[in-house]
Amino acid sequence: MDFINSNSNRQLKLYRSLGKRKYREKLNLVPVEGDRLLADLLQRGIFPEAVYLREDRGREDCPCLDLLPAETPVFRVAEKLFDRSSFTETPQGIFAVFRKPAGRLEDVFSADSLILVVDRIQDPGNLGTMLRSAAAAGAGGVVLLPGTVDPANPKAVRASMGALFALPVVEAAFPALSTALKVRQIPLITAEAQARLSYDSYDWRGPAALVVGNEGSGIAAEVKAAADVSLAIPMQRKIESLNAAVAVSLMLFEAARQRRVFSGS
Repeated sequence: MDFINSNSNRQLKLYRSLGKRKYREKLNLVPVEGDRLLADLLQRGIFPEAVYLREDRGREDCPCLDLLPAETPVFRVAEKLFDRSSFTETPQGIFAVFRKPAGRLEDVFSADSLILVVDRIQDPGNLGTMLRSAAAAGAGGVVLLPGTVDPANPKAVRASMGALFALPVVEAAFPALSTALKVRQIPLITAEAQARLSYDSYDWRGPAALVVGNEGSGIAAEVKAAADVSLAIPMQRKIESLNAAVAVSLMLFEAARQRRVFSGS
């Protein structure tokens, strides 16, 4: 296990570079931090390119490392260097670099497709929560429209709890997505506060592509114009809207509930 005690170390500089989207995209890498998330990925057979341990931790403190292939490099890092390189305020003493999953638009479709379409969401925590909910609700995949925050952003990765690796997450322009939906006869559904139809009165048992829009400006006009259905979440006490990730989660799990109930499972 090599020891890193220099700020100019090539391996450490590589990890720190992943704080910027342009380097994550150039290198096709995802930074992952924390024992729980790393253990979860390893248990699913998803292995990192490299692992970094703070110098006060050893393999005995991280049982999940026993799941690593023998050839995976593990670096011990001087404490101050480690803490300065971490993307979290309270580092847990371990981080790793993973290869970003490859995906194509075709990968999000299945026989009973439930697809989440994310239009220009900017907050990485919101996006991560949406990915986590989509995976938990059994969605077939997530499509990120241009202008959406990077799903490999460290905050998004933490919030998603590894969902980026659990289901197809692809980036696509809206015209390409719209064509793919029409060919497969999948309705495009927008989540809008002013819609007349309630999300829980809609029949979610068939294929559906649910769109969530930007936190401030909502869904783009181009996407709204192409929508087959618009749904709202009824609210009381003069509350006008919910956090975007909360709203998406409610709708996704209503779809999951209906599919579960009517399938008898």
